Amino acid sequence: MTMTARRPLSILLPALLLSVAVDAHDLWIERDGAQHTLTYGHERSAHEGAKRLEYRPETVLRAQCFDDAGRERTAERGIGYPATLRGDCAASVFLLSSGYWSKTPYGTKNLPKTEAGVVLDSWRSVEAVKRIDRWSPALGRALTGELEIVPADNPLKLKSGDKLRLRVTFQGQPVGGATVAYFGKPRGVSAADGALNIRLNRPGFQHIEASLEQPLGDGKADRTIHAAALQFETP
Repeated sequence: MTMTARRPLSILLPALLLSVAVDAHDLWIERDGAQHTLTYGHERSAHEGAKRLEYRPETVLRAQCFDDAGRERTAERGIGYPATLRGDCAASVFLLSSGYWSKTPYGTKNLPKTEAGVVLDSWRSVEAVKRIDRWSPALGRALTGELEIVPADNPLKLKSGDKLRLRVTFQGQPVGGATVAYFGKPRGVSAADGALNIRLNRPGFQHIEASLEQPLGDGKADRTIHAAALQFETP
């Protein structure tokens, strides 16, 4: 299977908002006790603009809660906007898709290429956001079949200046060639075994991204653009 990394997560979300350019926005998971809320905007980035922006709740396909053993556990999923998950989660994951996109001579449309007229390029976007709040060795493996960033060691004990060893996986297996970024700035490409080291350069909230392209054979788009984010907080 041929897979090529292309774009960071922050530019893969054109349909989450109704009419806002999003190339400088981030998705992140906020935690307040047992509540995990998927949030969108500029608040966690260095860019100017609205701190919070609304997204279409129907783009959120799945919300998952994992315990310290890396097992999915039952959690209460909120209805509507914003997407929420309530439960005792060591790690939480939200999966989103803005659907099919087609680039035409007249602009980019949120339609498959079969419905968009003259099409220059087409893709389907899939994004996964994972937050780790408690660490155990069981969380040092892939939890989902989506594109995922997996820490090799406990990331919660790291300080600014420390290196984080991580692995990029897809469908549960290590994947090479994925571009990895730290707060939107590319830091390297994963090796054949998925491995890469990232040096943290700030305390507190951490945001790491990876992206991967894969050919799509459903006739509705040329490829799928997969994106993943790993988030956690350090002292």
